[in-house]
Amino acid sequence: VGCQNVSMRPFHSTTCCFLCSRFGDGARLDAPQFCELLYYLHNLRLIFMHADMDRSGGIECLELQRALQLSGAQMDLGVVAQILSSYDADGSGALEFDEFVQMRLEWDHYISAWGRCTCGASAIQPEQLLSILEEVKRATEPITTALEQLGLSLRYLFHAHTPFRAQTCEHLIMRFGCGSYSLSFEQFCAVMVSLREMKVAFCRADAEGNGSLTLAELSAAMSHLGMEMPPHLLTELGQKYAATRPGELEFDEFVQLIVEWSEVWQERGRFGLDLSGRVGPAQLRESFGHLRVIYRMVNGVQQVMRPFNFNTCRWLVAKFGTAVGSEAFAQSLTWIEFLHLVWYVKDAHAKFLRFSQTHSGALSMEELGVAMTACGIRLSDEAVDNIRRSYDVDGSGTFEFDEFLQLVLECQLYDACFDVRATYPSLLSSSQTGQPRPAPCAGFGLVTLDKSAFFSLVFSVPRHVGRDRAAKVERARPDFEA
Repeated sequence: VGCQNVSMRPFHSTTCCFLCSRFGDGARLDAPQFCELLYYLHNLRLIFMHADMDRSGGIECLELQRALQLSGAQMDLGVVAQILSSYDADGSGALEFDEFVQMRLEWDHYISAWGRCTCGASAIQPEQLLSILEEVKRATEPITTALEQLGLSLRYLFHAHTPFRAQTCEHLIMRFGCGSYSLSFEQFCAVMVSLREMKVAFCRADAEGNGSLTLAELSAAMSHLGMEMPPHLLTELGQKYAATRPGELEFDEFVQLIVEWSEVWQERGRFGLDLSGRVGPAQLRESFGHLRVIYRMVNGVQQVMRPFNFNTCRWLVAKFGTAVGSEAFAQSLTWIEFLHLVWYVKDAHAKFLRFSQTHSGALSMEELGVAMTACGIRLSDEAVDNIRRSYDVDGSGTFEFDEFLQLVLECQLYDACFDVRATYPSLLSSSQTGQPRPAPCAGFGLVTLDKSAFFSLVFSVPRHVGRDRAAKVERARPDFEA
């Protein structure tokens, strides 16, 4: 057409399956259906040529954005760049006509499903997102069948053995909704791009093609997405998210895992390009200011936390970090230690919410004892009462997650030290329980206490003095935010 290069490579088999499913029964086309298909391709070709401003035979990012606008879809350039990357099979940086057709065939399903489920509204909530995802799956079932008959991969589709769950949609909205309980159209487009990338990684790792991933396959899938996990943590994640079949994750469960932990991976920059750097309490506090990995939706409300105080972050670093040089206790974290720390905080927050009967983001005095037991701290009622009184600095009678976490960290440290002392009576243990030192000789004034009595003694003094001092130090810090 004019001076345009109209040569095209042959259509891919997957594209033909999409076309047959769109205009026929998935296996064959009659003459009227074939004519309708040609008319559809003719219109797409006109849009493609109109967007291909430099007449190169391929459309780049800005040109693809223009092509989508001509099709009635307004999308942010960042989302358009992700779409282009996911369909650019040869990595040329531009979509040829075959790739553009395949993209349009898939995205026609997404956009039409959005229109039917929103009825003109500008945003959707989890139940509507669930409806859209299930509608897309139903619409692509004929394509799934055709590809299976040809022995082709299903990585382009959201085909799965089990339906998506409402919880998965809540995770997606928390990740892409920027703190809102709903998704705009552009955010929805970002969700669909991300789901497609996850599906590609999932299918490449699913060696047996049975629709689930073993732990070894999960490791490969996460590596494909650039999310290498330490083996021990990967095992814990696999056990946590595999709700349907123990030890195997289906796609819906895989999505939950990746969506939750993808935000954590955005913190890698704090550790340097080679991940050899370390972060201290101040950087950790900043990270937890915007990570949603530990948040939850409860009755349609996203559970958020007040910012961690500096002292809590010091406790976390001391627990998970490794002391360097002459440090008496750890004052910084490596990347791997940071990942284990996040998992610990996430698990503690899940227990915190489980025992908060009102789901108000705070524990009552009565709920505290049950939550402590769930965290492995089993003490007498007297000891728990002393701990309650010691930590209830503001006299509110409730505990925010930040307070609960610091309480658990302190109790677990004392618990570990006590167990070392009980096992090796002739030794005392520092905060690094693997580095015991000789105990002083027994003499006058020696008192023998069981664990509950020991905790009652330790927490008989309120935490006012230590916290007041910590607050003064924190206010003096240049990065303190009022």
